[in-house]
Amino acid sequence: MKVLHVISDENIGGAGVLLTTLLRNLDRARVESVVALPKNSLLRGRIEALRIPVRPLTHPCSRLSPSSMRELVQVVREESVDLVHTNASLAGRAAGRLCGVPVIHTRHCCYPVTGALRLPILSLMGRTCNRLLSDHSIATAEAAADNLRALGIPADRITCIINGSDPVRQVEEWELDRARARYGLSDTDFVVGICARLTPCKGHGTFLRAARKVLLRVKSPTVKFLIVGTGELMEELLEECDRLGIADAVRFTGFVEDMAPIYRLLRINVNCSCGTETSCLAISEGMSASLPSIASNYGGNPAMLGAVRGESVTRVGFLFPVGDADALADDICRIILHPELEMRLRHAALERYQTHYTAAQMSEHLAAVYESVYRNRR
Repeated sequence: MKVLHVISDENIGGAGVLLTTLLRNLDRARVESVVALPKNSLLRGRIEALRIPVRPLTHPCSRLSPSSMRELVQVVREESVDLVHTNASLAGRAAGRLCGVPVIHTRHCCYPVTGALRLPILSLMGRTCNRLLSDHSIATAEAAADNLRALGIPADRITCIINGSDPVRQVEEWELDRARARYGLSDTDFVVGICARLTPCKGHGTFLRAARKVLLRVKSPTVKFLIVGTGELMEELLEECDRLGIADAVRFTGFVEDMAPIYRLLRINVNCSCGTETSCLAISEGMSASLPSIASNYGGNPAMLGAVRGESVTRVGFLFPVGDADALADDICRIILHPELEMRLRHAALERYQTHYTAAQMSEHLAAVYESVYRNRR
């Protein structure tokens, strides 16, 4: 079976990392892949390094337009693909339909379905659009599947496949020393990190307010806070550090190509998302490095940490209410001040990763969906 993956990302975000992980782990004897993406996308080099053919696109594929659909129709026909799998590309879905090829799309985000979106006419439009443009939807968390159902997508056209990740590699001591020197850390610092794009939905303000509270309460060991990633909020967050008086304890890394030294430096992995989050790759990658997790209770985060409804404490970490810096600070201090708790969480995190979040599991589940959808369409 030959699959065309269409992705609209120009930068390397979660969807792009997920796609490269999938391509690295798919059984190539079972699924042959080709990728269509914007010609200037930073993902292109990563995908070509995997020896996967790339079709660079001149026209934006995230929205419907005659030029983008014509271009993708040409790609579908020239590549003679058996199935189209899209990530945030309406043009890709339409092109697959125009060529009579089965179409799957992945829902990476979840939003509250409120107000006008609950109107029957809009629910009908969502259901009709899905039937017209997709044979099946992949939800990257049950929260995303709930979102799709609330938008009118039939349950029998949704499969939930949790994002998987490759395990974070082990690093040599010299790599850790070099990373510490780069970020102004010592080998005795207790490092708490957040790995996410610097955008409003990731909740970095909550992280910084919690950092100030932790620094006021914990004098030993020395606690440092690492913000990993880049985005439009960089200057605003730097100014917030100055306003809170915590600039000396916070490090901004910018974009990091190789995350392994970062995860191996961290002692706690924090997610403060207040929007869109389904199955966070930073959480699963952190678990593969035996990192305790503290996450907001938004979207798919509770399920990632193995929480049942309303639970705030799990075997791998803690959940806190969205935006609650006091609760986040309490959870961080609890781990810092109780080394035996940290060790229990570390062991449980690695076990949960190996049981639920490996890239091999994700790839196998997705290949099975490809085959099912293709077989049913035939």
